[in-house]
Amino acid sequence: MDTEEQLWRQIRVTDRMWEGAGQIAALEKVTRRVDALGLTAHQHEARVRLATAYLLGGEPAKVFGPLSRCLDSGDPELRPVFDHLAEAFTEDPRVPLADTLAALDEGERLFSPMPDNRLIVASHLGADADVRYDAPPESSRCAQCDTGLRIDHLLRIGRFADAAELFSDEDYCSRQPHAMRAALMLPFVRLGRLDDAVEAFRESYSAFWSDPSELGSLARHVEFCARTGNPSAARKLVGRHGGWRSTPLAEMDFHAAAALATGSASDHAPLALEIAARFDARNGNSAQSDRIRALLAAEPVRDSLDLGLSLLPRTRQIGSAILIYPTTVEELAARAERDADDPEFAAALWERFDDLLPNPEGVLLARRLAGSGDLAEVTRDDPGTRAFRRAALTLEQDPPRALELAREAVGLFQSECDYVNAARARLMAVWILAFTGDLQAALDLSGECDAVGGNHEVQAEMLYTHGKLSQELGDLDEASFRLLMAAESFGSAGNTAALGRVRADLAELFLTMERFEDAADAAEEAVALDPVSPRARELLERAYGLRA
Repeated sequence: MDTEEQLWRQIRVTDRMWEGAGQIAALEKVTRRVDALGLTAHQHEARVRLATAYLLGGEPAKVFGPLSRCLDSGDPELRPVFDHLAEAFTEDPRVPLADTLAALDEGERLFSPMPDNRLIVASHLGADADVRYDAPPESSRCAQCDTGLRIDHLLRIGRFADAAELFSDEDYCSRQPHAMRAALMLPFVRLGRLDDAVEAFRESYSAFWSDPSELGSLARHVEFCARTGNPSAARKLVGRHGGWRSTPLAEMDFHAAAALATGSASDHAPLALEIAARFDARNGNSAQSDRIRALLAAEPVRDSLDLGLSLLPRTRQIGSAILIYPTTVEELAARAERDADDPEFAAALWERFDDLLPNPEGVLLARRLAGSGDLAEVTRDDPGTRAFRRAALTLEQDPPRALELAREAVGLFQSECDYVNAARARLMAVWILAFTGDLQAALDLSGECDAVGGNHEVQAEMLYTHGKLSQELGDLDEASFRLLMAAESFGSAGNTAALGRVRADLAELFLTMERFEDAADAAEEAVALDPVSPRARELLERAYGLRA
């Protein structure tokens, strides 16, 4: 039986999981547990997190169940849920209109007027909201995203100059000012600010080109190319991003923009209108179909606009690092030669070189040929990597020194915002502590909340290590919860071998806990993942026998 403290930990540890199915499954499970015990405070805490997880993890229509149980609490942690809800309403036709409006009414009763969320919903429904919109005193949005909301509204009602006047790139968040730039590209052309339009395209595309969650903004880039005399560039973007999946709203907008680029013979226009019809059925009007039809019939705003090298993004994410491309072929060749000991970086630089100069001659041809050989796999030599490597080398001879070096590596990697390798160095420190017998210190260190750079594999290793340490220290409930989350993360990373190992570990743990049904389920999954594993089959037979 879970204790109250264990349940608190299980609720809060889900904050460290990635948004999506794994986090939702973990929160649904812990919610059932606290309900069974009738723990009121735990129930509220779990449901606030579950409501947010539904909205951000791809199941927005499920939000109303947990949300209805949390209303009347006045909990300030509930306020951002209404912001996410308004955006989810516009992005997914499965979110009911009546329930959304009722939830916003309750949110305003609890907190204060929410003009930002009312504006988002009204604009989606085709209603003209108050032009004098002001941001509410409380919102989960940053000031830049609030400005972006105001810009989008002014653009919808045709006040292009006013929208452009609001633009600011002084502050940055995860989406801004890049989303504002994407919105203002065509208005800049209409206003005769052609250099600003090209710059907005280049900057925003460089920010979003590798992020499927920004498919809606990329739709604006396709439309911009199609309506400024750059049809080949528009088709290139469709080919590059057309297979991505995002929210129904983003996919609808992308298909509509793609239809402008590829013509009426393509499947894009019918697909856009099919999604629009689903929104219309939910909304009770034709606002979204009308908007999509208007986009499909949109005329060019300029016959020709030179985009230069804007289709070549300025940056690229490689692992946890950002590569900023030089602008000339000479600089690219020099940088690729300097980075020859990092094969991924060098290959990316030579790839850009080929984009800019497909047929080099003379000295540049010789340099390109020299760089085309198979690059040897050479380890990195930055300070964090050196400290990490020295920790591994000194582990057996001098564990205290190895621990010191691993902690030093954590700090060095974090100073470079290399969160993936910082987490790996922290794992090294955890393993050293476990190696020297200080299991409690290892457990405490593995439980610290650190960013892991979006790497499911590293997150899974951290969760797995924490679970096995908990098991060694006798906290079997905590161990099972951590191992279940590790399994979700290994599954998200596509590491089926590790997933099978964790499922077998869970089967063994559940047998120890006399949870024979759970043991059988885990063993069945382990066998399905690795049918020839003797350990998995032995555990399955034991679980079946004890369950009977």
